Amino acid sequence: MSGTPTPPKLPADELFQAGLADLAARRVQDARANFARCFEAGYFAPDALVFLGVCSFLESDETAGVELLFRSRATGKLSPDFLPRLGELTTVLGDPLGEDIWQFLKRYRAIPWQAVGSLIGSVRQESVEPWFYSRSAMNLFPRRQKEFGNLEAVVTESILTGFLPERPLFTPGSRLLTMGSCFAQELRNYLVTQGLTSDWLTVPPGLNNTFAIRQFVEWCLTGNQSSDAYWYDEADGGGAQKWIPEGSYLQYLDIFKRIDGLVLTVGLAEVWHDVSTGGVYWRGVPSSIYDPEKHKCRMSTVQENVDNLTRTIALLHEARPQLPIIVTLSPVPLRATFEAMSCFAADCISKSTLRVAIDEVMKKNLSHVRYWPSFEIVRWLGAHIDRAMFGEDGNTRHVNRFTVKLVLDQFMKHYFSGTTATRSN
Repeated sequence: MSGTPTPPKLPADELFQAGLADLAARRVQDARANFARCFEAGYFAPDALVFLGVCSFLESDETAGVELLFRSRATGKLSPDFLPRLGELTTVLGDPLGEDIWQFLKRYRAIPWQAVGSLIGSVRQESVEPWFYSRSAMNLFPRRQKEFGNLEAVVTESILTGFLPERPLFTPGSRLLTMGSCFAQELRNYLVTQGLTSDWLTVPPGLNNTFAIRQFVEWCLTGNQSSDAYWYDEADGGGAQKWIPEGSYLQYLDIFKRIDGLVLTVGLAEVWHDVSTGGVYWRGVPSSIYDPEKHKCRMSTVQENVDNLTRTIALLHEARPQLPIIVTLSPVPLRATFEAMSCFAADCISKSTLRVAIDEVMKKNLSHVRYWPSFEIVRWLGAHIDRAMFGEDGNTRHVNRFTVKLVLDQFMKHYFSGTTATRSN
């Protein structure tokens, strides 16, 4: 009889390898035929369906490819050889095609974590049930990258949720005092450029940690100067200098009694302390008094920062019971660390410590105390957009003007009535 010759029967593994070789050579039709034979014969059926889905994807039919991926999932578990085979294929194909295939499979959850390793438990499909799910009770992370194309919308819908006042707390004439890390200076300057008032109390720039903030506020409101041995800040030209108030604490207290709101920005959890007294320095230890046996750098704890923030807020509300206090976490990273780890790792631990501490304080539901998520806007949103959040002036730690506008335009929009924030672009 004449006709199309029947392809030779190959062992299962060889047949599958032939399909992979066809894909690697971009012979998609031949690959499809081999994977179809594998599936029909029951050879690595779930794996074959996934690679058939890849064939459809390469033929620009993603819909058909997705259907095959779903069929694979319903057919059974992928074999332990699936990931090595996929890895070899995408490596041979190279970028961008190999990466496109990987992202296609990842997008539709065809990359199996459960198919790796020797301690794989079996699950009876009939015992599987859906997870509890309630969209009304959940706040979701943006699911598609294109959502980050509208920064104002993604900030409002995905970051500010749960942190906004019911109505604006300030007007263009409100006297707002900013205090804390260098990011507080950015806020102060921006308020002035927008024609809003920011009280010009001489606040030491070295108030980066919660110990320093507590010490300074305690002196301003009570006159307690017992911690002044640790009041060292950075001089304008660099180096350490003792901070000396320009007036008595009563003058500072008077300003605190006249302000309409306070923005408290914390920045560092890594601190220098005196092991003999437990006292913590504002910024660091001057070389003239440094004693390696006495002065140590350490990462402060969550509880220490909770206690400092709680005490600071209590002092402020003893003087001004209804004073609005907005707590923020500076997004500016560490300049250096004395910890036995990279500065990146130390910065992560420092910011995480402070963010958890702030959250613990917020859970106390203290009256007139709110959190503004400047850290989340810069650090978390910044990882998902093409535009850099830092470094336009050549300093990798300095926040870009675009970043400041993005954070503070939103702050003014929600906290100040009668203002129109300029649009970030």
